[in-house]
Amino acid sequence: MRKGTVHVEDGHDSESKEPVPALKLDHNGLPLEPQPSDHKDDPLNWPIWYKYYVLTLLCLLAFVRLMVGAGMVPAAFAPIAQSYHVTTQKASYLTTSYTLLGGLTPLLMTPYVNLYGRRPAYLIFTLIAIGANIGSGFAPTYATQIVSRCFVGVGASVALAIGGATICDLFFQGERGKFIGFYALALTNGPHFGPIAGGFIAKNLGWRWIFYINAIMMSFILAIYLVSFPETLFSRTEFSNLENRSYWGRLAFRGKVLDRKMKASDFLNNFRMLKYAAVVVPCVYYMTTNTYGSIIFVLTASSISEKLYHFDTAQNGVLLGVPLTLGCLIGEACTGWISDWLINRYARRHDGHRKPEARLHLAYLGLFLPAGLIIHGVSVAHRAPWIALAIGMVVASIGVQAGTTLVYSYCSDCYKPQAAEISTIINLFRQIFAFTIGFYAIPYGTGHGYDVAWGTFAAINFVTWLPVVFLIFRGEAIRAKQGVPKMHEDL
Repeated sequence: MRKGTVHVEDGHDSESKEPVPALKLDHNGLPLEPQPSDHKDDPLNWPIWYKYYVLTLLCLLAFVRLMVGAGMVPAAFAPIAQSYHVTTQKASYLTTSYTLLGGLTPLLMTPYVNLYGRRPAYLIFTLIAIGANIGSGFAPTYATQIVSRCFVGVGASVALAIGGATICDLFFQGERGKFIGFYALALTNGPHFGPIAGGFIAKNLGWRWIFYINAIMMSFILAIYLVSFPETLFSRTEFSNLENRSYWGRLAFRGKVLDRKMKASDFLNNFRMLKYAAVVVPCVYYMTTNTYGSIIFVLTASSISEKLYHFDTAQNGVLLGVPLTLGCLIGEACTGWISDWLINRYARRHDGHRKPEARLHLAYLGLFLPAGLIIHGVSVAHRAPWIALAIGMVVASIGVQAGTTLVYSYCSDCYKPQAAEISTIINLFRQIFAFTIGFYAIPYGTGHGYDVAWGTFAAINFVTWLPVVFLIFRGEAIRAKQGVPKMHEDL
């Protein structure tokens, strides 16, 4: 960053005659948003290599959490169902129960991470996930397995709930889209890569080893976090109590990071964000995007490919994981960094003002999702070769990735100080809606035809996409009318 000057006479405000702080500018000469403090502990002031390291750890945790939680298990639905003497449909509830708890838990977590910091939550909930995965590996009955999976969902929730807030702690608005894109890649591709690994593990080692390997991988990540993941919560006005500590002292838990009192009303802050259209509209769109463009394939791929092509668990995993991952890579190549370019271009033409809606011009990439759904559904209904299904998944996942990056970036741009609440609400919508898909996707597809079912889902996604396009033209006016939240504005 570099410092610029404010255009006032003699460096003083014309009315108060008090010195006006010099604006800090980015490499393009535009004001940094938010303005960093001069404090060395401010994460915005950290060296860029260190920010990249923290981002890498965050993406690794998100990727593994989603891979081991929602990705690996569907690849082994058939052997799990056989072991517990239940139907494949019932075995799919192992994923939906995980999903439900992953959505609800952060509602209780957010007030604490805004007071005690992000780091303790990452450590505690990762430990819970490790223990729950060990329990899943040893679960003797279907009922105990469901309970274990619920606790896995509790443990996995932290990476989904506050990952976006952590990125906002580290990066400025004009560069945030690219880095949120990396995080979004981890979120979307965890469930896509998981079936590849899960299929081979179930085939060669047995399905219980899926959970044991989950626990081993997360133990490795927990060890790295213990010794090197820093606290990123920082107040712009009341400097945190991390000052003048040694490296190891900063990693030790010593109570509150910010000197505030926690009130019972703090637990309502998540719901207070629901009054803002710039949060609710993107969240509604994203919940259909994630569910109908990703989770639906994860939950149904095993039954579809076994019935049509007689694939084993390993082949199921490859057919699911490779196309979805490829589509997400294509989608992100067209989204995150371009959205940063759009918002910075707008700022250069409007006196440094970065308008969040400038990013939403890329929302048209979301139309790839319903197109891919229709391709996939028609291919299944007409028993087309497996390559047709793969093409449909590639096309759909382009829209999924674009939607994920844009929703996180846009909402965070609109209300950065409330980034933790926003991440929690995005996760809540995503998880609750995804929880329901396991109850009706397969019955609807088999009963009415996958072309009809997937076409219906494509239409629903398109309807929720239209209000997002409306925000491109009216979003700024709506935000101005609704005002801004009056909570932790110093973050």
